[in-house]
Amino acid sequence: MNPLQLIIAKDGSLSQTKLAAATFHFAIFVTVMYITYKTGDFKLDMWTLYAAVAVGHAAFDKTTAQIKDFQDAKLAVQNAPVSVTTDSQTTTATTTQ
Repeated sequence: MNPLQLIIAKDGSLSQTKLAAATFHFAIFVTVMYITYKTGDFKLDMWTLYAAVAVGHAAFDKTTAQIKDFQDAKLAVQNAPVSVTTDSQTTTATTTQ
């Protein structure tokens, strides 16, 4: 996996939102690792809080993305052009003299 996939949007452009989220997660991870290294003690409460924030943020992100996709699809269906087909019969008149 290419690390740039963490910050690149589906259309190939740089996603500022993904960049901010990746930076935030990395900063929290480095902080927790530094505190664990500096104190020399594994603080279960701190690691549990870190895991809860990371998993909670990811779950919230995925849920909001799915809701947005559902709403966009619903709007697309509601605003879809209506095709009208008509059944026409043509009659020809013949005249006799």
